[in-house]
Amino acid sequence: MKHLAPKRLRRWLYAVTAILGGLVVAAPLSSAVSQTIDPPSAVVSGTVFEDGNGNDVFDAREKVLPGVTVSDGATIVVTDADGRYSLDTPIERRTTDLVFITQPAGYSVGTDEFKTPRFYRDLGELATGEAKSVDFGLTKDPKSAGSNFTFGNVADPHVNAQLADQVKEINSTKEDLAFIQVSGDLTNNATTAEFDFYKAATALSPVPVWPAVGNHEYAAGVGYAARINNYRSNVGPEWYSFDYGDRHFLVLENNGAAPFEEQLEWAKQDLAQNVGDKRLVVLTHQPMNVPFGSNSMYDQYGAILEQYGAELILVGHEHSNDVEPNSAFAGSAKHVQTSSSSYTIDNSPRGFRYVEMTDETFKNPFRMYGAEQDLTITSPAAGSSVPLDGFPGIQVNAYDTSDAPTKVHFKVDEGNWRPLKSSGEFTWHSALPDDVRAGAHTVEVRAVDAAGASWSTSSKFTLTKESAILPKAGANWSQHHGDQGHTGVATDKIEAGQRLAWSYRTEGTFLTGSPVIVGGIVYAGTRDENGDGNSAVHAVDQATGKKLWSYPVPSSVHGSIAVSDGLVFVPTLRGTLFAVDAATGKLKWQHDPEPAPEGYNQRTYGYYGVTVAEGKVLYPYQSRHGEANLGLLIALDVKTGERIWASAMSGAIMSDGTPAVADGRVYVGNQTADRVIAYDLTTGAKLWTGGAQLGGWQDGVPSAANGRVYIGSNNGIIARDGVTGATLWTYKSPHPLLVNGGATPAAPTIAGDVIYMGFPSGAVTALDAATGSVLWDRLLPGAQYRAGVHSSPALSGDTLFVGSNNGSFYALDSNTGKSLWEHEIGTWVSAGPAVSGNTVVVGAFDGNLYAYTPDGEAAKRSVPGK
Repeated sequence: MKHLAPKRLRRWLYAVTAILGGLVVAAPLSSAVSQTIDPPSAVVSGTVFEDGNGNDVFDAREKVLPGVTVSDGATIVVTDADGRYSLDTPIERRTTDLVFITQPAGYSVGTDEFKTPRFYRDLGELATGEAKSVDFGLTKDPKSAGSNFTFGNVADPHVNAQLADQVKEINSTKEDLAFIQVSGDLTNNATTAEFDFYKAATALSPVPVWPAVGNHEYAAGVGYAARINNYRSNVGPEWYSFDYGDRHFLVLENNGAAPFEEQLEWAKQDLAQNVGDKRLVVLTHQPMNVPFGSNSMYDQYGAILEQYGAELILVGHEHSNDVEPNSAFAGSAKHVQTSSSSYTIDNSPRGFRYVEMTDETFKNPFRMYGAEQDLTITSPAAGSSVPLDGFPGIQVNAYDTSDAPTKVHFKVDEGNWRPLKSSGEFTWHSALPDDVRAGAHTVEVRAVDAAGASWSTSSKFTLTKESAILPKAGANWSQHHGDQGHTGVATDKIEAGQRLAWSYRTEGTFLTGSPVIVGGIVYAGTRDENGDGNSAVHAVDQATGKKLWSYPVPSSVHGSIAVSDGLVFVPTLRGTLFAVDAATGKLKWQHDPEPAPEGYNQRTYGYYGVTVAEGKVLYPYQSRHGEANLGLLIALDVKTGERIWASAMSGAIMSDGTPAVADGRVYVGNQTADRVIAYDLTTGAKLWTGGAQLGGWQDGVPSAANGRVYIGSNNGIIARDGVTGATLWTYKSPHPLLVNGGATPAAPTIAGDVIYMGFPSGAVTALDAATGSVLWDRLLPGAQYRAGVHSSPALSGDTLFVGSNNGSFYALDSNTGKSLWEHEIGTWVSAGPAVSGNTVVVGAFDGNLYAYTPDGEAAKRSVPGK
């Protein structure tokens, strides 16, 4: 028999004895097992004091600190009038024994060399009956006594090569940053080497870094104590709390393996002891409102947190931005999920948040990594000739990761500096000054942040006396990629040379959800990265860019909308589908996910877009409980919203995309990678389920035509037989990934025998539809955080319009891949363009729609691209 270490042997014997006791049902217990067996314990005691001389030793006449909570994670005690505590701690609950305190406001526990707060002490493996003396020395910290402060919120850094630079970038703000908090998944597999990597990065932070445990912090091993031990040994206990200003921060472990009742009872003790008149902030890893989140047993926390008026819950895990004010989980709280610092699954940029606390409220702005004093003049475009008649206005995108601009001014030639108005978190705009006449001009722009730092740029343009070419309606582009099959081929033919006709500004963002154009009206749905009420569907006049109406929805519109039969169909992140009157913006009907069973919180996903075919609205969504717990594809009557059929999908892991329809079949991606499920359009019967050959997450949009269905994943594309699901060919972009994680959400464009596809490598590639052989391959430029093609290309005549995460919108020659025209927008252009009449419309992450029309005499294919 393998010899066990004494502590492990005692844990084994204790467990066996408990089991033996439980086996005795009718017979009297023998004296050996009838007595209650107390778990072996040790006594930890000491003093919490103000460390006046900073030597971490309790010296004579140093001030003691009564009323401070001390805990081992199971029991909480409070220091007495002499600052003393004594804690009887069970030694079998974990391998490494820890004792920790709740940092009181106005004090600092200090940090170790890696900037992890020293709120805990590692006691090693305590022996039965051992007495251990542990003091905690705190220093005065006036900054932590105030109620106005800012901290950084990071999620899922994993072991990403940019982590050290990210820590430095977060700290580069001129704001007086209080600390950084990490919402779990510090590592990939909880190895010592990975923790060393994480700590080497946090060591670069001048402010403390408070961790939370993620599911990737479970190491290999048998039992929770063994699996969590490396985390405890490196960064401290799985749950704890601390005070800063007038906030109480509660850090929880909600990944499912920890002893649930133990943590729940500890949390109740902590809240009762420490919240008082402070405001409550919860820091944890897994979301409480999505299917692929924390176990449903954690729903019990909702009522408790609401009882204490929790105002904010910060989570990660999903590698996505998803913010829910007045959360269904805890109604008093804003539930904020932040995109990963390593790679994203909703195809958003990698980033973090600054959480700005004040006396009365807070803000939680999402910040993209890698932007240092960015400034792009989007109108007028550099070097462009623009008719004075119909000039679209001065418009600028200004952004800095760590210090957002607070003022932006412009001047034309030697004119006066004039202020620009802000829109969203990127855009600043103004009308052209009245005294500017036709001719050559220079526009200069200057941005200033809150600390007074400024940056500037300029560009030359020419105002002409020619008449502007106004946008004109043509064939409808009524759903994602133009039609129910997502072929991406326009009826109307537009040349490559374009000019900005107008820009419609919103306070939200556009990611991969694309605009549509029907009857001379542009419709588009916005995401809301911060939960500030900016989720909506907008109707915009195609000819003028003027707002016709907008309809607010309670959560982000991530997937593409669709228009049919006078209705706009709007999918939302919490799974509700809205049908809005296309003319008036009034709600006609809505479809809600079924409620959760009594005592549970329903958790839903609505990342998919909608497709309309043969009088049916096809909408996939996912939920934790009920019929959609593996994902559900529903077909609803277009006019009434009545269900026609519903068919199960294959899993509730977060999936993306939009159904495609061809030859009487519905194709939808689900669960992982390039998996596609085919259904009968009439009955909803499942016809076949494809495998997951390319790897990566499921974020692709299928396209179907000519008996084949195509979908992208992990920097590649796969073609399958539409009838059988058999793989016909696969292609992998040979260029290195420029988007971490390999997200490939572009829908392939199908033009007869040719497929056009965008890849996260930054390539746009033309492939033979039957064989997958390369016809041409165009690599668009890019750099870290600013690269890759998520946009679904649109073909109009011989011109392929496509956006890039490098910040530009392109027109490529569809025969050669040559770049013919480019408009720099300055932020991700991930949405697929829509084409109608003489107009191309695209959305960008700045929250703006950009409408382009032909450039007059300059709109010739012989005109070189920029």
